[in-house]
Amino acid sequence: MEPNNTSPIDPSSLTQPLLLHTQLSLPSSSSTSTSSHHHPKRPKSNLHRANTAPAISVLPTSLSSPNSSRSPLLSSSILRHAFLFLLAYLSVGVTVYCLAGPTGFIGNQTNVVIDAVYFCIVTLCTIGYGDIAPATALTKAFSCLFVLVGFGLIDVLLSGAVSYMLDAQEAAILAGARGGVLVDAEKGRMRIRMKVALAVLVVILCIGVGTIAMIFIENLNWMDSLYLSVMSVTTVGYGDRAFKTLAGRAFASVWLLVSTLAVARAFLFLAEARIDRRHRRIAKWILNRDLTVEDLLAADINRSGFISKSEFVIYKLKEMGKIGEKDILLIINQFNKLDINNTGKITLPGLLNTDR
Repeated sequence: MEPNNTSPIDPSSLTQPLLLHTQLSLPSSSSTSTSSHHHPKRPKSNLHRANTAPAISVLPTSLSSPNSSRSPLLSSSILRHAFLFLLAYLSVGVTVYCLAGPTGFIGNQTNVVIDAVYFCIVTLCTIGYGDIAPATALTKAFSCLFVLVGFGLIDVLLSGAVSYMLDAQEAAILAGARGGVLVDAEKGRMRIRMKVALAVLVVILCIGVGTIAMIFIENLNWMDSLYLSVMSVTTVGYGDRAFKTLAGRAFASVWLLVSTLAVARAFLFLAEARIDRRHRRIAKWILNRDLTVEDLLAADINRSGFISKSEFVIYKLKEMGKIGEKDILLIINQFNKLDINNTGKITLPGLLNTDR
């Protein structure tokens, strides 16, 4: 590790409660030369330390917090949980459907198991064709509970699983691509136009697959097939058209589950892309406008008559809506927990004592 030759810290910045000050003891020349054989030289970066910022040193992995772990949202366990809950949900629905018998549910019957799975998927996706419906008070009561549980299953688990898979796919594209049409290398993300195009492609693909399948399986003409496909993936389900054959319901049990979630996620992304574009325009306007006296007074947290870089950054982040007063208070509370000696600083010995 190289010696930390940094510019002197502005004394006035030591009184700012929102800055994180880290004091690290410089290693001796012998220990520095020894550690250089074990740690490769870090590449140069375009980022430079501000005059009000403290010296920062990278801790070895052995001193990392043992409680640090990956976010549960990034874990593949969400896929396993979604699959298990979906399996349990379908198992309960199929069991009740089979036990209720022909008198419990009315509609066009093909195969009891396929019809039961089809009924569960149509209920889970909130389509409601009406071709199969509960007929008794008991099955109607069960259907009410079944719908409510299905709402929670879709929102919490299945939508999270779809988001995880899409995020993993985007991460794989970013890792494998080197700029070009798909990836904006400067910003380190997929180009927004490409993501919009992929979302639209998902909608067209789901509708197209359903349309072609209905032409051959349900023997519908192309207009009725397209009509039923669009009404299905958008979960409208007027009920004038539905799947009536055994093969059609078996196909629908898989296609409806995948297509409704994918299309809903695609439309949600299109809405988020529009909102994100608006936020970027607002942020650009905020960063380019001139600083006024009112801005200086509002950004001067310590009432010192001037604003530091840290105060300016915090003010601009608040103005862009990136953080709020509650966020700042939460960060300050976390700082106070780490500052066990109430010195206004977080030191390496204090941090190690806190972990113990």
